[in-house]
Amino acid sequence: MGEPRPDDAADPAEFVEMLRRLKDRSRLTYRQLEQRAAAAGDVLARSTAADILRRSTLPRPEVVAAFVRACGAEDQVEAWLRARHRLAAGAYAQTSPTPDHQPADGATSDHPPADGTAPSVAPVAAPSTVPRPRWFTRPAPLALLAVGALLAALGVIWVQRPDDEPRTPSPLAERTSSASVGPSATPDVSASPSTAPSAGRSQIRPARNPQLCLTDGRDRTGQYPTEIAVQRPCAGATPPDTYLEPVTDGLYFIKWNHPVHGPGCLTVIDVDPGRKLLEPWEDCREDRWTQLFRFEPTGSAPSAFRIRPARTDLCVGLHDDDTEESAEALVEPCTTSADQVFLVDALPPE
Repeated sequence: MGEPRPDDAADPAEFVEMLRRLKDRSRLTYRQLEQRAAAAGDVLARSTAADILRRSTLPRPEVVAAFVRACGAEDQVEAWLRARHRLAAGAYAQTSPTPDHQPADGATSDHPPADGTAPSVAPVAAPSTVPRPRWFTRPAPLALLAVGALLAALGVIWVQRPDDEPRTPSPLAERTSSASVGPSATPDVSASPSTAPSAGRSQIRPARNPQLCLTDGRDRTGQYPTEIAVQRPCAGATPPDTYLEPVTDGLYFIKWNHPVHGPGCLTVIDVDPGRKLLEPWEDCREDRWTQLFRFEPTGSAPSAFRIRPARTDLCVGLHDDDTEESAEALVEPCTTSADQVFLVDALPPE
């Protein structure tokens, strides 16, 4: 295996592959990389090092520098950063956007052209066989369009289901326990909380990491191409704003409201590759059980709840009980794990 030459990388995926080769040549474990980075004054958690090698998008410059130094290639840091800057400026993306609309810094983008036609993208593992129009289809004021262009450059993609989608319960609703759904196939109201969260603008935070908030982000593996719910520092978690909207029998929509994309309801994805993740859909419907959630108080704090999708015996938690920033929210069997407890606090209206 030859020496990795970052200047030869043709796209972000090849750049990451060269980082992988650099680690292989170093023969260091992720734990050793973390320790070497700390000794050099860098911050490189082993989970971060593993994460960047699982993806095909460009890591942040400071992560590249720390990784290369930890691998023992201190004299090559400048070359790696130069190559990363070249690829970021070239605006490569995983989904091969149309020639007249290239996203920046290796992020994917499905933002349609100004004429409203759908963008041309390379085949990816789609969450559904039904095409999903993007949220940019509605007219917007010029100022918001400018904001939209910036967000598109950052790879912000929210989705909408078509209006002709059959108005039937999702397959997820069929995978439930008898304790959750009775013979009449109605939502379980016996588990409705006696103390419910307030409706309106809210903040949802993991109880064990209250400095983080549930907001929009991306699947860290890169397998699911659109925006999903993740945990990120609350200081940068808006937009979108989060709202709780009561529906019926103690159930709520969890809505995100974005200045460009508008409102969208968090929806449990029930098809691969995003199965069990939470994604915002513009089309919110009371008969779509994957968009309805109930909040069960845990008693550990006045605002502490388990968040449970309707008609299931599942709870919202965090992928692999992860405490790291950008960990994905998902639905999973309910346990006593701390990652399934969320602080739900009302915020003043704007």
